[in-house]
Amino acid sequence: MGGVSFGLLGPISVWSGGEERDAGPPQQRGVLALLLLGEGRQVSLDEIVGALWDDGAPRSAVVSTRTYVSRLRRVLADGGGAGLGTEAEIRSAGGGYQLVVDPGAVDVTVFRQTTAAARQARERGHLAEAARLLRGALALWRGPAFDGLGGAFFEGRRTWLEQLRASAVEERWALDIERGDCGPAIAELTRATAAEPYRERLWELLMWALDRDGRREEALAAFRRIARLLDDDLGLDPGPGLRRMYASINATAGASLV
Repeated sequence: MGGVSFGLLGPISVWSGGEERDAGPPQQRGVLALLLLGEGRQVSLDEIVGALWDDGAPRSAVVSTRTYVSRLRRVLADGGGAGLGTEAEIRSAGGGYQLVVDPGAVDVTVFRQTTAAARQARERGHLAEAARLLRGALALWRGPAFDGLGGAFFEGRRTWLEQLRASAVEERWALDIERGDCGPAIAELTRATAAEPYRERLWELLMWALDRDGRREEALAAFRRIARLLDDDLGLDPGPGLRRMYASINATAGASLV
């Protein structure tokens, strides 16, 4: 496999020809992450310094940033950045830098594009294709996004990407249930509700999967379990999504008795 590619969905990584390159210490990797997230636009020195040091930038911050950029340029040159057929290089731009790279070489971009393609496939009724695309997108994750990087900027972006990941996982479960592949979904959702017991969407999906699998009483019992948990621990009633799922299952059960 030729060319250079970049990973942000886990530790910040650079690969060339299938081999990982040393992208340097955490702050140098942070510069690379910022430039990749810029998606080809100019990222100013002020943006980089603010993201790396928050409000505690030392006097040497600008000099250090320029050193990191110089080292990253050598990493890309050693990695054969032109192997993609388009440039993969850091350019000086105004008061900052831009990283010119094939979007298909950045895992975050591929993840977002693939999940969007999966949604389109589902809208066209191509459920198997949508499920395949989502599995491929989720396989790009190697750990927490920007693993090893701290600071408010990266924490915010990490939260955003983790929310996108959670939505993709939920959509994959929904597709599996819709296609009748309920067994694996039930097992995964049972573990997920144990790990995040107050996340109501997980319970909705679990109830749906149990009902589709012919386990209606278990689905209704799951509703009673989360309703009791919400009331006892948080003093809350089930939300509208859970109530709709419960009503739908109950209505189906009533219809089957007629």
